[in-house]
This record gives sequence, structure tokens and C-alpha cells, in this order.
Amino acid sequence: SPWQREWLAASCGCTIADTIFNPLEVLKVRKQIAMSASSAGGGAPSATSTALARAAIAEKGFARGLWLPGLEATMYRAFSYTGFRIGLYPTVRNAIVESGSFGDADSVSCRIAAGATTGAVGSAIFNPIDVVRIRMQGANPYPSTLGAFGAIAREEGVLGLWRGIDVCMARAALLSGSQLATYDTTKRWMKDRGVMHEGPALHFTASFVSGVVAQTVTQPVDTLKTLVMANGGNQGNGRGNGGGTLATLGKLLARSGPIGLYRGYWPAMARQGPVMVIQMPIVEQFRKALGLDYF
Repeated sequence: SPWQREWLAASCGCTIADTIFNPLEVLKVRKQIAMSASSAGGGAPSATSTALARAAIAEKGFARGLWLPGLEATMYRAFSYTGFRIGLYPTVRNAIVESGSFGDADSVSCRIAAGATTGAVGSAIFNPIDVVRIRMQGANPYPSTLGAFGAIAREEGVLGLWRGIDVCMARAALLSGSQLATYDTTKRWMKDRGVMHEGPALHFTASFVSGVVAQTVTQPVDTLKTLVMANGGNQGNGRGNGGGTLATLGKLLARSGPIGLYRGYWPAMARQGPVMVIQMPIVEQFRKALGLDYF
């Protein structure tokens, strides 16, 4: 059916994009965790992203040090959660338009609501994969990705796999709502005014704009999500003693102030920008190959 092909097209496109840029995601996660540990210990400032990259490459080489950590979980996440939130966006958007709850098809609020819905629902369903991905990208990963699911469930209970679900859903709603609404709106605006026509150039341009907007909007909850999900694992904090979302937020604000919520912004932007620039164009081509209209 159309919605299944939409999900499949998005899953394939997102898996390719996230696999290519996994090293930048690894750096972002490690930078956020390192800054938290540095603040908590009252020691010297944490290493820069460049220093973290050099250390990882010097110790294990580029592939084992930066590209492979958490890669399996990254692919699981891209095919499931990311494919879900992007792939089902047109279906949910059209359903919201038909309901008239947020205006007509030209309403930006309708697009934001559709993106936020698919993001939040997808995040709630696939949260365990996100927890495992962040643990596997940290400095002390579990021996295997599949084994990590069982290890977390045994050590922290099944609910440990849904650690940070509140902040994760908030991030997903903000990310998906801002990214997809911006992409959709930018495409329509440029086509309606004859600035650009449907095709790869338009897809790349709209993707770049949506990537900048989405990462800027979601960075605070992205930082908080990483810290909450990493806590309780084997990232040097001990297991199960990381505290919840509000406790983590309180500690972060007390140590670093509001600016602490934007830690890792440039590594995140360096990762999110390239990912989104190629993510949506690839998804668009998979949609075309599967007999669907462009996004």
C-alpha cells in the first residue's frame, strides 16, 4: 500500500545517509558526555571535538574508532524510527488536512503538527534502539549491539530501555515538526514562485534549510536526551545512578547555565547539515523508484 512504500522509501534513504555520517554522530555524543563529566568533576574543560576525533583515530584507526561505534544500532534506528517519522509524514499530514483541525493544506501549523506527531509516536515505539545506540557510541560500549538490549534489561529492568522517553519524545516532536514542516514549506514556496523546479537541486536546497532550522530548534533537548540515556550505562557513571530527565536538567543548568544545553552544537550541526542535505534527496529518489509522488 502507499503508506508502506512511503515508509520503505524513507527507511532506505535515511539508512544510507545515517550510515555515511555516523562518525559525526559518534563525535557529537562523546562531546556531550565528556562535557557533562568534566562539569560534574570540576576538572579541566573537556577536549574539543577535533581532539576527540584524533584520539579515537590514534587509538583504533578511523573505522574502529569513529565509523563503526554504534553503527549497527544507527542502521536499526534509521530504518525503523527515522523511516517511520519521515515516511508516514505525508499520510498524517493529509489526514490532518482532511480533519480541518489545523487549517488547509497550505497551513504551516498543519505541517508542524504532522511532523511532531510522527516524530513523537515513532520515538515512543523505537526508544530502546536509541538508548542502545547512545550507549554503543560512548567510550565504553557493550560487547555487542544485540547483547546490549538484554544487558540493559537485566541490569536496569525492561523500563531501562525506555530511559529518557520523555525528553526523547520531546526532541523527536521538535525535530520532526521543524525539519519536515520547513522542508515541505520551502519546497512549496520555491516552486510556487518559480524560484526552482521539482528536482534534485530543489531537494538539496530545501534539505539544507530544514537541517539548519531543525538542529537549532532541537539542540537543547538533544543534549539533554544524550545525557539522560547515557547515564545509568557503562559510560563511567556507574549503572543506574544517572537520575531522570528533570534531575539531569537541574544539574546541567546549575553547572553550566542555559548555554550548557547547546553543548556539542557545532559537531551536531556538522553532522545534521550534511545528513539532511543528502537524506531527503535520497528519500525523494526512493519514493520515485517505488512509484510515489515526490514529497
